[in-house]
Amino acid sequence: MLVLTPEPLETAGERAFFGELARWDTGPAVRAAVVASLPLVDQPLGRRQSDAVLLVPEGLAVIRVVEVLRQSGAVTARPEGPWTIAGGSGPEQVLHLAGGGSSPLDGLMAAGMDTALKLRRAGLEPGRIARLTVLVGEITGLVPADGDLGEGDLVATLDPRSLLLAFARASRHAGVANPRLWTTADVRAALAALELPGRGPTLEELGGEAFPYSPYVLRRPQLLTPAAMAASPVVATPDAPEPGAGGDGREGEVLSATAVARAVAASVASAHAAAVAAAAPTGQRDTVEVDGAPAPPRAEETTPARPDAEPPAGPRTAVLPAASPAPRPPADQPPAGGVPAEPPARPPLSPAWGATASGRSADRGPADRRRIAVLAAAAVAVLVACVLGVWLLSGDEPAGNDAGGDEPAETSVAGPTTGEVREVDGTAFTVEAVQVDDTCVGHSYGEVAGFFAANDCVGLSRGLYSAQVEGVPVVVSVSRVTMADDATARELRALTDRNGSGNVSDLLREGVRYDGAPPGLRSAQYASAVSGSTVTVVESAWSGAGAGSTQALDEAASDGLVLPVPPVR
Repeated sequence: MLVLTPEPLETAGERAFFGELARWDTGPAVRAAVVASLPLVDQPLGRRQSDAVLLVPEGLAVIRVVEVLRQSGAVTARPEGPWTIAGGSGPEQVLHLAGGGSSPLDGLMAAGMDTALKLRRAGLEPGRIARLTVLVGEITGLVPADGDLGEGDLVATLDPRSLLLAFARASRHAGVANPRLWTTADVRAALAALELPGRGPTLEELGGEAFPYSPYVLRRPQLLTPAAMAASPVVATPDAPEPGAGGDGREGEVLSATAVARAVAASVASAHAAAVAAAAPTGQRDTVEVDGAPAPPRAEETTPARPDAEPPAGPRTAVLPAASPAPRPPADQPPAGGVPAEPPARPPLSPAWGATASGRSADRGPADRRRIAVLAAAAVAVLVACVLGVWLLSGDEPAGNDAGGDEPAETSVAGPTTGEVREVDGTAFTVEAVQVDDTCVGHSYGEVAGFFAANDCVGLSRGLYSAQVEGVPVVVSVSRVTMADDATARELRALTDRNGSGNVSDLLREGVRYDGAPPGLRSAQYASAVSGSTVTVVESAWSGAGAGSTQALDEAASDGLVLPVPPVR
C-alpha cells in the first residue's frame, strides 16, 4: 500500500486513517494500492465531501474519513436515511458525525461525480467509482457486518480486516465491465488531473504496487472501446464444431476461421443487443457509473419485440456471410459493383425522417436507423473475418515474399537505432548504443550474477542514452531483462533493488563507448520496474566534469524506465 500525503493532514480522523495505512508497508504483500490525500470541500457550505482517493489496478474509489462524536457502540449503516448507533442494551440513537449529519453518502456521491468529471476533462475514462466511508471512533461493530451497502457504497472501521475487506469490495465494484486495468501512466495522469500537490508517485513505486507498466495513457475512450470488444466472451453454439475438432490435421492452429467467425458473431450479437437496449426505456441506474453505457431495461419496461427484429441467437459459422445482410437498395438504385458492402448512398433525410429521394415514404425511427447501421457494420466485419480466416488456414506466404525462392523474406525488427532522439517529460534522450543478448550469464556481477547462473533470463536488451539535464551531460543506462515467468522476475527485481547485491552490467561496464561517454557510471541514481516477466533496471550518472542536483539525476533515472530498447529476439 503506497500512501501519499503531500500536505499536512487536518483532522484527527485523517491522521488515524493514514497512520494505520502507513503501518502496512509498501508493495503488494498486504494490498496493492495507492491512497492519496485529496480533500474535496463543498464550497457553498464548506463541508468535506471526501478526504482521499483509492487507486487499484481495477479502478478507483473516493474515501470519506469521519469521526463519531461522543458516541460508542455498533453502527447501523443504511443506503438511505440516517445512520444509527446502539451501545450495549440501550436504544438506537441517530449517529452524530464530525462536520454535521448522520450519513456521508450524499457528499460521497457528489465527490464521485466531481472526480469523474475531472478525469474525463483530462481525457481519462474512469469507469465505475466506488464510495468508501471509514468510521473513526469507539465503534464496536457494523451492520451490515461486511459493510457493503450495495451499488458501490461501502463502510469500514480502522480495523485492518475491515479496511482490507472494503478495499477488496471497492476493487470488485470498480472492475465490473472494465476491459483494461489502470496502468502506471494512467495513475500518474489521474493524480495530475485531480491536482495532487507535488510530483506524485514514481513509475518504480507504482510498479511495486502491481500496476502494469505502460509509458502511455491507455484509459482513453477511443482505446477502451477496442479493448471492450476484445474482452467480450465468445459465444459457442451447441451444434458448431470446436476449433481443431475436425480431421483436417490442423488441430494445432492457434487461430482458425471458426474462432474468428465466432468472435465476430458474439460481437455482432452484443452490438445488436446494445442497439435494441438504446431504443428501449432505461431503468434505474447507479448515478456514479460513469462509463456512459445505458442501463438495461427493467423487466416490466421491456420493449415488445417487433416483427422485423433480428433473432437473438447468433448464426452458425457455416452461414455467417449471409447472417447479417446489408439493407437492400431501392429498386431504382442498383448496387455499385453488385456487392453492397455498406448501405447504399442515399440523399440525406429530412429532420422529420420524411420521404426518401425514391419517393417511398419512410417510417423508420431512430432505433431502426441504429439497428441498420449496426447490421451494416456487422456485415463488413463478417466479410473481413471470413477472408482472414481463409487466409490463415490456407498456409500461403504473406504478400511480398518471393514465391519461387526458398529463403523467407527478411523482416525488420522495431526498436530504437543509434542517433534516434526520444523525448520524455521535456528532456531529449539520444540513443548512443543498443545491444541484445539471449543470455544474462556473463552480463552481470555480484549476487545478481549468481542468480542468473541458477535462473538464466530468456533475453537481455540494453541501451545507452545521452541527454542534457540542468545544462550538464547525463548518460542513462537502460537494461530490460525478460525472465521465464513472473515470479522469477519479481525475485530478480527484489535482488537488484537491494544495496550491495550487484546488478545487470551496463554497456559502459562492458567496454561500449560513444563520443563524450564517461569511462563508467559514477555516483549513479537507480530506478527499476517489473511488468509481468520483464524487469527494467535504469542507472543515470553525470557524464561530464560538472554535476547538477541529485534530484534532477534521480528524475532522469525515473524517465529512463519509459525509454525503449530493442525487443528480445
